[in-house]
Amino acid sequence: MRYFSNFVFAIVALCYWSNSTAQNLTPPNTEPSAKTRPKICVALSGGGARGFAHIGVLRYLEDHHIPVDCIAGTSMGSVIGGLYASGMGADEIETRLKNINLGQVALDIVDRRAISQPLREDDINYPIGGTFGVSKDGITLPLGAVQANQFLEILHNWTSHIPPDINFDQLPIPFRAVATDLENGHMVVFDKGPLHRAIRASMAAPGVFAPIEINGRLLSDGGLVRNLPIDIARSMGADIIIAVNIGTPILPRDKLNSLFNISQQMLNILTEQNVSEQKKLLLPTDILLDANLGDISFMDFPRAREASTIGYNTALSLQAQLAPLELSAENYAAVMKTRSDPTLPPIHIAFVDIKTTGKIPADDIRRQLNIAIGSTYDAADINQRIKPLINSRQFDNVTHTLVERNGESGIVIEARERAWGPNFLRLGLEMSTGFDGVSGFQLQVGHRLPWINDSGLEWRNDLEFGNVYGIRSELRQPLIVREGMYVAPFVGAQIKTLNLYSENTRVAEYALQTSRAGIDLGTPLGEFSTLGEIRSGLIVNHYNLRPKLGGLVVETNNKDIIITSLPWARMDEIALHSRFVIDQLDKPVFPREGYYVDGEIIAGLNRKASNSNIIDTYSSLHNFQQATLNATWASSEDDHSINLTARLGGRAESGTPIPGVGLSLGGFQRLTAYQPEQFIGNYLAYANATYLFRAVDFGFAGESAFIGTSFEVGNAGNFKSDFYSQNLRKSLSVFVGANTFMGPIHFGIAAAPAGAFNLFLQLGRQ
Repeated sequence: MRYFSNFVFAIVALCYWSNSTAQNLTPPNTEPSAKTRPKICVALSGGGARGFAHIGVLRYLEDHHIPVDCIAGTSMGSVIGGLYASGMGADEIETRLKNINLGQVALDIVDRRAISQPLREDDINYPIGGTFGVSKDGITLPLGAVQANQFLEILHNWTSHIPPDINFDQLPIPFRAVATDLENGHMVVFDKGPLHRAIRASMAAPGVFAPIEINGRLLSDGGLVRNLPIDIARSMGADIIIAVNIGTPILPRDKLNSLFNISQQMLNILTEQNVSEQKKLLLPTDILLDANLGDISFMDFPRAREASTIGYNTALSLQAQLAPLELSAENYAAVMKTRSDPTLPPIHIAFVDIKTTGKIPADDIRRQLNIAIGSTYDAADINQRIKPLINSRQFDNVTHTLVERNGESGIVIEARERAWGPNFLRLGLEMSTGFDGVSGFQLQVGHRLPWINDSGLEWRNDLEFGNVYGIRSELRQPLIVREGMYVAPFVGAQIKTLNLYSENTRVAEYALQTSRAGIDLGTPLGEFSTLGEIRSGLIVNHYNLRPKLGGLVVETNNKDIIITSLPWARMDEIALHSRFVIDQLDKPVFPREGYYVDGEIIAGLNRKASNSNIIDTYSSLHNFQQATLNATWASSEDDHSINLTARLGGRAESGTPIPGVGLSLGGFQRLTAYQPEQFIGNYLAYANATYLFRAVDFGFAGESAFIGTSFEVGNAGNFKSDFYSQNLRKSLSVFVGANTFMGPIHFGIAAAPAGAFNLFLQLGRQ
């Protein structure tokens, strides 16, 4: 019996040993369980547009089921990381970014059809740079080239489902954004608060995007102190860090050839130093992705898709290191289900508070926003209401925050006026030269002093120096609301050189002095004057025409040839006038779509003149009438554009017309083969057909270079015969052109029948 028991025990032990051995020989499941797997944190560096590589890296992690448990981001790394942490996938981020013009958003470029007519006219007259502030302390500039209002609006709209006071650990993926305190240089790490503002603070690249004030601290780009926030990721409890470095590399010596490049190099050196220090914190288990983005620059926003692809391929090249972090589809899905969904419930607005700086009254801002108490909160709708305030250029930024007070939810509007005034200056430059040596040079200076009183009185001054000297001063006083009807008294004076021609030969040179005064009633067309405006009123003109060079060749009764002085003239006019303008072109020069129409009617009440034949005696010429109409239409298909322009004008008056006073043609895009104001008369007819081929699309900010050709036909004169088909002047031109930081530039050649020829260079307004 004992042997039988021992035998049974031996059999059982053998079976147990065999079973255990079989289990040990079976390949184990190496995938860690949800409870034991390492916590993976991603650290995303700054680098401007190069940061779109982060999208590609995140897409790779999604495709290979590598969960991201926390994110620390700086600058563009905080933009991509913050959106991803809010619940968006990599594909959704890329799709949303693809559907906006990143270049225009980055530079805060607004469709000109969304700004008021006075601002459109200022942009045409003063294209150089931005606006300068002038105060008792001297000339001041804004804190950044771009306020990044559009970027902030987009970030807010895309993350508006997130509670504004959320702790970032409660996001679907815990998140940190790194910024820099400009006052003391300390690092600021955002772990709570409005997500879009934390991202905006982190991406405020010095000199490019203006800093932002949050909780009393002036904050700028986090890349100054921590461009690759590895230590921040570690502090979030990361077991494994995937660090993605896309920083702009140090420029070689041959690239240090401009002030911009040297400034960029200084920033690169600063950020690369703290990146190097952060890389030393990586552990053997961490993974570093150094994306080689080649020549993609900090501001190459149109190359976002290319940068994303490079990011994906960089992760793919490290597949062997990343593979151990992959989960099965089931486990990956289980991790995704555990993520929180902190979505705001429907909220009704109980109050609207306005916090403003400067002179603009809070009640005026409240009136324009017109946010109804009791309405359902919609961040995108409120941001849309804010847009006209920002587009008015009276504010550096206008933002809103959802807050809770005494158990009620409401909106706080923060409107920060331009802090670099109160006087503002803009500059313009115009240069032109032609084949016959006639050239022009004009420097324009515009001065604006807004909000002299609580109702929005503005003082506007325009000066020009060069071939023409002039000044115009105007007060604009809103009558009911600031953006509505206004009354505008004005005065002005101008002196310019006027060349008179006989056919294509310049025969005399005059000085034409003009002074005027008047008062207009302005009426905006469209909401906030975005369609155009009408101005009607009383105007008084004085003209004084004096000869400078030239004389009359006269044959006497004795057959002697003598040269006498050129005639002179002066004239006074009192008239009622009405002028309208509707401007819906996408660009004032090289337009690709839209239309423009303006016209003016002048009804003369009285007109008196004297000339060299009636010395110092004014003769009454009674009344006179004048009407003009100009129109432009533009349309495009791919890189091809057609611009059609027409001008018509007529002036009815008694007496002999005074040379130089009337309607004129000649010069660039006004019969280009001829000289400026070569044809002057009481009647004008003109048509222009221009074809533009977009030879180079710079992409960024929508700028391009064009090759074009124009065919023009028209004339200006005092007789019906001037407009017979055989007497119409014709011009054909071929040119290249582009928009530059100094304004539009054209260079080309124009020719006309009868030998008229012009090799022209035109810079600035037409």
